Amino acid sequence: MKRGRLTKEEQTQRIKAMLIFIYTFRYATRKQLEMFIQVIMNLSFTRWLIDHSFQEGFINAYYEPLFKTKIYYLTYKGKEMICDQVMVEHYCFEKAHVGLNTFVHHNSMIEAFFLLKSHLNIKEWLPESALRQGKKRGEKIPDGLVSFANGINAALEVETRYKKLGILRSFIKKYRYDIEKINRYHCVLVVASSRLNYDGLKTRLYNIAPEFCSKAFILADMGMLELGMCFYQGKLIHIEESIKLIKEEREGHGQNR
Repeated sequence: MKRGRLTKEEQTQRIKAMLIFIYTFRYATRKQLEMFIQVIMNLSFTRWLIDHSFQEGFINAYYEPLFKTKIYYLTYKGKEMICDQVMVEHYCFEKAHVGLNTFVHHNSMIEAFFLLKSHLNIKEWLPESALRQGKKRGEKIPDGLVSFANGINAALEVETRYKKLGILRSFIKKYRYDIEKINRYHCVLVVASSRLNYDGLKTRLYNIAPEFCSKAFILADMGMLELGMCFYQGKLIHIEESIKLIKEEREGHGQNR
């Protein structure tokens, strides 16, 4: 890390990076902010950046008694600071966003973010809130859109609860259309919060549509992601290799047209 006093521009860039992280996941706990600053920004001292952003009015916080933690979210001034972000003008935070089920899902999303960033070169990560703009009420929207440096776009689905068979059939139908018909995404990255959930998803998805799921779905649980592994094309491989194979498949498909 560079020694010496930061320039105003360097300060601003660091603040903006943290604000974009909060925007992407709507809110963050202090522990999650500290991890982002240390792991992603590679900075040792986390307190100043968080407290300074709070004092300057870019973020606000409240204590959530249900989870015994502080929740940090963007203020209007914080939104203005990152006004170049896609759909940031639609950002809003309400305490209702921190319900029991949503909090568990939110934490799993952030855990997946850190694990994926540790193994893959991610160019852009768009949140569900940005993807939802302009869509019909009730329309299935992924938890995020992850764009990799090699040009592959993956719809991200972080699964924390059991899904019924009918929902999974609709899930596959939706993504078959998005991938094969309109090329909205190149693949679906499904991250299960537990091994039990992962095993159930893998079995049922492959029973419903084995050929499509084999080529379009990358499956993993958190433990697998920590090791950089996933299930793709019927076998366990490194997740970086799966993205590379999808890229090669699409290039080969384009040449054969």
